[in-house]
Amino acid sequence: MFTNKKSLLALSIASVFALSGCFSDDDGNDYAPPGPGPDPEVVVPPEAPVALTFVVSGSVVDSEANVIDGATVKFLEGGAPSTNIVDVNGEDAQTIDTAEEGGFIVTLKNGSATTNVTAIVSAAGYSTKAFNLDLSNEDDFDVLTAQFVLTGTDAEGLAADTETSTAISGSTTTAAISADATPTGGTSLATATLPSGITLQNAAGEAITGDSVTLSVLGTDPASPTKGAVIPEGLNANNTSTNVAVPVALADINLLVGETPVKKFAGDTLSVTLAAPTDLAAGETLAVSSFNEDTGEWAQDSFAVTQGTGTVSFDTDHLTWFAVTRNAAVCASDIATNVTGTVPAGGLLYTAISSDGSLSGILPPGSTTRTFIKANQATRFGIYAGATARVKVSDREGGVWYDSQTEVNICGTTDVTVTAPFTLVNKELTLSGVCANDTDVAVDVSNSTVKYRRAGKGIKAALKDADGNFQLTNLREGENYEVTVNFRGLPLNGDNTFTIEDANADALTQEFQFTCPTSTGGTGGTGGN
Repeated sequence: MFTNKKSLLALSIASVFALSGCFSDDDGNDYAPPGPGPDPEVVVPPEAPVALTFVVSGSVVDSEANVIDGATVKFLEGGAPSTNIVDVNGEDAQTIDTAEEGGFIVTLKNGSATTNVTAIVSAAGYSTKAFNLDLSNEDDFDVLTAQFVLTGTDAEGLAADTETSTAISGSTTTAAISADATPTGGTSLATATLPSGITLQNAAGEAITGDSVTLSVLGTDPASPTKGAVIPEGLNANNTSTNVAVPVALADINLLVGETPVKKFAGDTLSVTLAAPTDLAAGETLAVSSFNEDTGEWAQDSFAVTQGTGTVSFDTDHLTWFAVTRNAAVCASDIATNVTGTVPAGGLLYTAISSDGSLSGILPPGSTTRTFIKANQATRFGIYAGATARVKVSDREGGVWYDSQTEVNICGTTDVTVTAPFTLVNKELTLSGVCANDTDVAVDVSNSTVKYRRAGKGIKAALKDADGNFQLTNLREGENYEVTVNFRGLPLNGDNTFTIEDANADALTQEFQFTCPTSTGGTGGTGGN
């Protein structure tokens, strides 16, 4: 009547396993554990470029701070093309075409100790000028402002004349050719006469042949501040005396055979007469210096100068900018300014221009005093003891914050009171990036450069701040600004330009997408922000 429970339990368990096939091989299938499959594919953010800690933000503008399209900027160092100026991607930038935006952003090659370069800036319809660019950056700016102001050849205080002749046989002139730069209703500012029988040569002394000769002269009014505005900088750069050379007459003289520039003559010389101040002392010692656009340097010539009433004359065997100079005692004081009022976050530009020359410098944000030239550097910059100039303080868009109206003494300290002519705002821009093929993967875009500009005005630039954001300073409230981001090699998927409309002080965030590579294995990455 009683059944053995252990036997029944054993039978039940055996039946279950038999049904499941775990103990049976009757179906002929061998057991194989699952093998490993392919690793999942993940999106990987591109590597961020190396951070920039210093750039030069340059613009080429006219006297009203309107941008000049298609200017050319050549950087020279030690009389030769500079090899230390590079763009933000590290490529050589010895020559830059500013295109429509009229500006550029460059930096120094990694490891460079360069503290100074010469920028030769030219544009159609404007007088070519050399600018001294100080890269010592004693103020430790992230962005150093360089605003190159060119003067139109039709500006008041200038006169130009161009004459073309076919009186040439091979490389030798067969008749005299003259050009006379005389303003309408005025007297001659510069004349040049090329005699017959002169052989025309290039800089290497090789004869140039052609069917026509074109002689051009740009003369300057000796009393006009325009003369100081157009003279290439560096006239006293190599001066070691206790006096400085002060220009009393200035002209740019050029000659072409066909389209080839003439640099030298053989067989005779070219005669030059320039307008000069009428108050020059009789018999005053005068000298001639010429500027070499190929090297960016001035050199004193040995030409004798003949002084007339309101004129100076000399003969030359080469062509370029010429300055007739007199000697004056150098300024023995720092050239500085005291500032009343508030210099805004983006800083301001200080300029001083007279018939003797020009100087410019930066007023940093919040500054109350500023030294532009130390007394021991006054000779190099040609500042003499009695130097006067009209002083202006302006922003990058041409807004005038101070104007002395008349010339004031600049040997020493000048006082300026700055007043904002417009309501300015500053905007914080935060950039972010994601992969287009996986928007959960972030791309580090913090090492980009940002440039922004109002229509018709020069560019401004920004690098990231301590928080990784970009500060767009000195925006005119209510105006529109075009912003362009250079991601410095990151593979952008889309447009890198956007517009700020009706500028205000509100912070702005802008996201961009990038084409990111893929990889197998691992867990991918986030790229960071």
